[in-house]
Amino acid sequence: MATQTTEVGLVGLGRMGLNMVSRLLHGKKTRVVAFDLLADAVKQAVLKGVIGAPSAEKLVGMLKQKRRVVWLMLPSGEITESTFQKMLTLLKQNDILIDGGNSNFHDTIRRHKEAKAKGIHMLDVGVSGGVVAAERGYAMMAGGSKEAFIFCKPLFDAMCQMGGCAHISKEGGSGHYVKMVHNAIEYGMMQSIAEGFDLLHKGRFKNLELEKIAHLWNHGTIVTSFLMEMTENALKKSPTLDYFEPYVEDNGEGRWASIEAMEHQVPFVSNTYALHARYLSRDKDSLAFKMLAAMRNEFGGHAIKTSAKKR
Repeated sequence: MATQTTEVGLVGLGRMGLNMVSRLLHGKKTRVVAFDLLADAVKQAVLKGVIGAPSAEKLVGMLKQKRRVVWLMLPSGEITESTFQKMLTLLKQNDILIDGGNSNFHDTIRRHKEAKAKGIHMLDVGVSGGVVAAERGYAMMAGGSKEAFIFCKPLFDAMCQMGGCAHISKEGGSGHYVKMVHNAIEYGMMQSIAEGFDLLHKGRFKNLELEKIAHLWNHGTIVTSFLMEMTENALKKSPTLDYFEPYVEDNGEGRWASIEAMEHQVPFVSNTYALHARYLSRDKDSLAFKMLAAMRNEFGGHAIKTSAKKR
């Protein structure tokens, strides 16, 4: 049996999955079979060099490697659950099933137990980097079998930045747990940046060039960061962010982390406030909330609400 995989079946070709394909195929060392409910997404992946599958069931049958690896890159919730259960009936003992979506770690812990009962190895992998990671490389946090992680290492090496992947723990759910906390911190950092630019916009000195300030802050200051770079990119496109409605979605991870902190009596003030600020955004007009929406759109391609006057 091969010590490491040279093949993967990828289910889910959305914002993240389709971009991951490009990195998986770089160097032509990995055979990728992919499926998505949207036929156009499969067609786009095929143009990149993927072998398209007509269904999830067919995808498993099209994998040639004796020890099959299937990677789910789907939204958390029912679609991940139903596909996971389907894969338990299709995969065989010693195969590997990876959940790379942002699943709730409570669900992931249960899924590890269900997979183990079938003799299937599972990895839960928190994936970070957004849509821009197609060029920059991803960061990945893996929980579950260390042996399965090593077997799948060529996949991680192909997709991640140097040093951007780690096996977190053999405990199932640990990868998604660490990604959840990461995203909660992200909420807090984004909120801080957004409020700072709101003060620049409304404070004592009028007509400050926010794009110029963001550019400056990305060159040697303590707040130089990926998120500040996304801020600069957004301001280049729309200096006053008039294109955006001040409406900021939350995808679950910040909420789950705040609940976890309360259950364990861990102070989580900044990040919990940032979560509640997103709820507040839906009833308030401010540059801060437009900035939050703009940052999310820049790095993750997350949906936005556009201003009526710009439609």
